[in-house]
Amino acid sequence: MSDADLAEIKNLVKIGKLTQEGAKERERKGVLKQKDDVLKLADRLYPGQAVVFYEDNNLSAFKRNVKRKSFEQMLKDLDTKALGGVLAYDIDRLFRQPKDLERLIDHYQETNSGLVFHTLSGQNFDLTTGDGRFAARIMVSVANKSSEDMSRRLKREMERMALAGEMAGGPRPFGWEEDRLTLRPKEKKALDDMAEKILQGDSLTTIMDWLKEENFVGRTGKPFVRSSVRRILLNPRNAGIRQFRGEPLKTEEGEYVKGPWEAPWSVDKWRAVKETIEGPGANRAKVGPGHNTVRSILSGILRCGVCGTRMVAANSSQKYPKYRCAKDAGGCGNITISRAPVEDAIRGLVSDVLMAATAQKETEEVGPKWEKAAELAALEKEFSELHKLWKEDKIKTTSYILGREKLEGEIDQLRGERAVALARPTKAPSLEVIKGGWDKLSIERQREVILSVLSAVMVAARKDTPAGGRVDRGIDHSRLTPIFKEQ
Repeated sequence: MSDADLAEIKNLVKIGKLTQEGAKERERKGVLKQKDDVLKLADRLYPGQAVVFYEDNNLSAFKRNVKRKSFEQMLKDLDTKALGGVLAYDIDRLFRQPKDLERLIDHYQETNSGLVFHTLSGQNFDLTTGDGRFAARIMVSVANKSSEDMSRRLKREMERMALAGEMAGGPRPFGWEEDRLTLRPKEKKALDDMAEKILQGDSLTTIMDWLKEENFVGRTGKPFVRSSVRRILLNPRNAGIRQFRGEPLKTEEGEYVKGPWEAPWSVDKWRAVKETIEGPGANRAKVGPGHNTVRSILSGILRCGVCGTRMVAANSSQKYPKYRCAKDAGGCGNITISRAPVEDAIRGLVSDVLMAATAQKETEEVGPKWEKAAELAALEKEFSELHKLWKEDKIKTTSYILGREKLEGEIDQLRGERAVALARPTKAPSLEVIKGGWDKLSIERQREVILSVLSAVMVAARKDTPAGGRVDRGIDHSRLTPIFKEQ
């Protein structure tokens, strides 16, 4: 079935003029017609013989990565000699890749049992003879060439549309109405909130949980998963940028090609989000490995007072969760401490430190800092000069492409770093950060506030029990030795 016909069917379902069941029946209309015609051919040539119908609806025989299950089953049935041959509407309905034809030819040559092969078009091929195989190979090669020509024309048209900023098809993206041009207010606000959260240090998992709490669901009606959240945030469409073959499209001058839809973000905001998720990332470095999956506030911040190893959360689902020095992480395994009390104690300590600092001196505004502006300007100038030399035929195309790819990579990296620097909060952590209460902050943001004050907290063994004894359910503050940033 043609892409245009499929698009029309999907649109009818969207606007409520066709049910999902009706859509499936209409999509099968083509193969059902072929089935009727082939059954008539079978009845004419082999009256009374049983016929098995193999259907791979809307699966391309040309694309190499497409697996046609019914086609594979037909070959298996030929192996078992359950079939007396093959009838097809036309040879190009069965094959568009020569390698698939060769697989069937192998069956005919190896069995040598008079298997038949007929098509409704009248182009019949005796695959047991050299002339028949030769004719079949020619016809399949012609069909393959036709598909390649069609594919090339479609790709060229898609590229032309992309460069011109024209709309293409596809499902409704998160944030837009069905017309794919107009922003959907509730989802537009969600996009803005998600961007703010990721730039503030929240993880993809935290954002996924937030979307679930806010009752946002995907096209299937199920809650978003982490990979979906990542894909939504990284979508260049959020900044109005066209894509081609999965990549943001650029002009000769290295500028992004814009589409005609409403864009919720600026290009710099998208760059900042992209750099935060994909780049080396300041927040990953601050909280250590596993930032996007961390589920406890003090993992890696608490350290064993016996061996110095970072402590991790344990027994999180049990009644009395704790932090422990884990042997499987290279620790001694002798120190544990109850999770909730130690978290409350550290939060209280950090609040006191921030309060004292604020009482001595008002929190100062910290302007956005980015010290590589001159480096970026020099690279942009070098890119412009390289492009000018190529347009004037003063350098070879090979040299131009290699130089362009290198410069574009460096420029994109610096622009991403600049976007993050300008988009991140401009105030140092203070009481304002936690004025709404610690429970209003995500785990990642709580860690960010704690790490603005402390480098680590050493946890000593209990004095009244041997090392490795029972878990304490209160908190002995003398066990905790905070290591402040100034130290």
